[in-house]
Amino acid sequence: MVGGTGMLFLGGLNLYLAARKDHYALHRWVGRAYLGFGAFGAIVSMVISSSAAHRAPGAGVINGTSGSLLMLASAWLCFAALGWRAARNRRFVSHGQWMIRSYVLVWSFVFCRIGSRVIPIDESAFIWLSWVGPLLICEMVLQWPEGARKTPRAPAS
Repeated sequence: MVGGTGMLFLGGLNLYLAARKDHYALHRWVGRAYLGFGAFGAIVSMVISSSAAHRAPGAGVINGTSGSLLMLASAWLCFAALGWRAARNRRFVSHGQWMIRSYVLVWSFVFCRIGSRVIPIDESAFIWLSWVGPLLICEMVLQWPEGARKTPRAPAS
């Protein structure tokens, strides 16, 4: 809960700072804190999801709910690492896109928790839908400009 709350607040603040295109030093510090809270939250989520306490009695393997939470936490760690790497390599457009994807996954943790309490659906299916669906929409929005019609070149003079 601590990791997730920190991620929601710091991620939103950092997206705001990035959109303003100033306060780069503050953006870096907030980003580091976001990654710290996120790594803590994702790793704790992975440990809890794979523990025996999260399995059905007598089940020796990870069930669908635990598996989907493990994949969600793993996806967040991967996207955050790719965003961090892009920033380190000064590929700031790519960095921004990876961090937007990671922030969408942060909200997915919230949606799956709320939705699993409200909607009478198989919990495992809902957890998958709560992060795969928003991630697909995010990807469409991020990639939409790439599919736009190219503007014709002006004739060489």
